[in-house]
Amino acid sequence: MDIYNLLLGIAIGDAYGAGLEFQDREWIQKNVDFSNFINVRDKIKVPPEKLYLFTDSYHEWQYTDDTEMTIGLIKALLSKKEFNEDLLIEKWSEEYEKGKLEKGYGRNGHGSMSWYYSGKMNIEEIRSFQKNRTNPGNAPAMRSVPLGLINPDLINQYSAINANATHPNINAIISSQCIARATEYLVVLKGDKNNVINYCFEKVNLNEEYQNYLKLVDQVGSYEMLTEKDYTTLCGVQPIKSPYFLSGIKGMPSDSKYTTGCVLYILKHSTTAFDALKKSILIGGDVDSIASITTRIKAATQGLNSIPTYMIENVEGKKYIKDISTLFSQYIYTS
Repeated sequence: MDIYNLLLGIAIGDAYGAGLEFQDREWIQKNVDFSNFINVRDKIKVPPEKLYLFTDSYHEWQYTDDTEMTIGLIKALLSKKEFNEDLLIEKWSEEYEKGKLEKGYGRNGHGSMSWYYSGKMNIEEIRSFQKNRTNPGNAPAMRSVPLGLINPDLINQYSAINANATHPNINAIISSQCIARATEYLVVLKGDKNNVINYCFEKVNLNEEYQNYLKLVDQVGSYEMLTEKDYTTLCGVQPIKSPYFLSGIKGMPSDSKYTTGCVLYILKHSTTAFDALKKSILIGGDVDSIASITTRIKAATQGLNSIPTYMIENVEGKKYIKDISTLFSQYIYTS
């Protein structure tokens, strides 16, 4: 496997998706042909007084919290310290502060962790906020791909720790475990993509809600033939309804379960890294999170040759990602 391709795939999917984050699926399908970068964050349909949350400290081709927190998780593994919730918070904070020191501002994209970084909430308050939500955020899923490359006996345990660090919620835990196991199955075991959802059933202790959801996702047909009913299966009620975010648009909400289902579906129905990126973006909604996961996994298995040159040339952090990938390549589990 090529760890550099995997990590660069995160940044490319994340950075390209960030410009189109929280846009309506029908608008994206009409206006995006993937020939250039599109930044419409200033058109996100939130109250005017909240738009700054999506536009301040944002610059084209910079990756967001999806990539930043994944790197922080890798650094936690590389530290050789006990892998626990406190270590992850420490490494995520260090990575956030590193970016802030280098750029003069904190990286855009953080959800509830922005409250921690700003001092608005302590970490226990954030965990309490996420614990009993019916729609926990998707951060645990977006940062769990590297956990699919560790000792398989530790994948579920470490994936639960990853979730519990910020989102001690059963659906967030399951989401983290499913994404890690999908990575293991496709990247390490080189399994048949058509069976990726079955592998999650085999390796993750799914609750009834998750079992019912993934069974329906596995039955959805080809991407090119998706119907409105299929989009509802994958993403929940369409247009999105509160408390799911962003209400009023068609697409995937910021939710752990729906993120995981969309990711698994796209991994099953895509061929190359670029194909996965496009299909992720065309879902609409919280597209940078889906694209960062699917593009990295497909890049690790299929390479980056399918990705347009302009994406590779412009994405932030290639040298830094190369350095991290070299270190992580020496860490990953081999047997």
